[in-house]
Amino acid sequence: MIGTILCLFLFCFYFVGIKYQNVTLNFLHQFSFLNIETEHYQIIVSNESSIQSLNDLTNQKIAFVKDRLGANKAYEMLNKEKNLKLDSKEDIGQLVEAFLNQEVDVILLERTEEELYNDMNSTFREGHKVLDTLNIEVQKEDFRKEVKITKEPFSVYVTGVDTYDGITSVARSDVNMVITVNPITHRILLTSIPRDYYVQIHGTTGLKDKLTHAGLKGVETSIGTIEDLLEMDINYYIKFNFTALIQIIDALDGIEVNSPFAFTADYEEDTHIYYEFQKGINKLDGKQALAYVRERYGLREGDVARAKHQQQVVEAVVNKLTTTTILTKYGALLGSMEGNFSTNFDFDSITSFIQMQLESMPSWTIETQVLSGSDASRKTASIPDLYSSVMEPSLESVTNAIQKIDEITGIQE
Repeated sequence: MIGTILCLFLFCFYFVGIKYQNVTLNFLHQFSFLNIETEHYQIIVSNESSIQSLNDLTNQKIAFVKDRLGANKAYEMLNKEKNLKLDSKEDIGQLVEAFLNQEVDVILLERTEEELYNDMNSTFREGHKVLDTLNIEVQKEDFRKEVKITKEPFSVYVTGVDTYDGITSVARSDVNMVITVNPITHRILLTSIPRDYYVQIHGTTGLKDKLTHAGLKGVETSIGTIEDLLEMDINYYIKFNFTALIQIIDALDGIEVNSPFAFTADYEEDTHIYYEFQKGINKLDGKQALAYVRERYGLREGDVARAKHQQQVVEAVVNKLTTTTILTKYGALLGSMEGNFSTNFDFDSITSFIQMQLESMPSWTIETQVLSGSDASRKTASIPDLYSSVMEPSLESVTNAIQKIDEITGIQE
């Protein structure tokens, strides 16, 4: 009888294991080599323009920023039988200035960039209308730097974008975190960089910009910018949106964070939903967690405090994932991420890392650091004709971060 019970137990155990393995493999297959980004180009005219619809776009003068693959595709799509007169511009500042000076009739502007100018320039915000939006898919090259992640240190760029749209949409990066993993020493380092860090965007010269704006040119630009800043290689990335964060935490039945102070956070500006966080332990659902990691205006340290909160949430999720209760929530957890996150990890690397973890069940040490700086007002490459609030990097903070990353990876001077 005892033998029969043990056999049934083992059968159930292996059945559950196979079931979870198959669910995991099916899930991972969906996200391997996802290298498409969607740019949303808006067709913009003046409020006083006689152009009322796309049918009126014939023999008009149209402009967009040159060297933008998505913009060129949008123009080609729009110009079929329209005989439009092209006037490309060097940057967004020139484009908007030409539009406001009525030098061009129509402009193509990516939706997130239009939102930026709406926030900063009331003349532009109140003086234009959007005729339509063209959704353009842009193929991205594989830019990962592969290593054997079960045997070699590696780094992952984690970006949380400020959108509820599909994960392929380009957007500003609210979360900018580098996770450095050493599978030999079982040490993990979380390096957070404030979104408003004033940096040279990778591949550009001239005006610097906020790190968050690098995301408008694609995740590969964000990675290149951080690699330049921290003098390191980033091997892979994970990208998620607001919906993913909410649904992952709800699938885990919430998390707990220890806030060093009490504060109020605005979850949704348009509806003015506010959450109160007390000093000490707070149990958060998905929407509360999103408010917790996004708030900065009511915090003394501003962007630095927000980065620390993001690290707290990451640690809380990791702690929840390493408990046995995850078995009952496994399917819901994977389902919560579907369509809301992407990565360029290759399938074999992920499965080998999972297998290593299951076989040896090592205990990981998690360390954190946040880059710091000082508040300033500067012109940026995204909005060169206006001053924006930025964070000037602390050179000491950047140097210390580089040294800590080198320590984790085992690189010696």
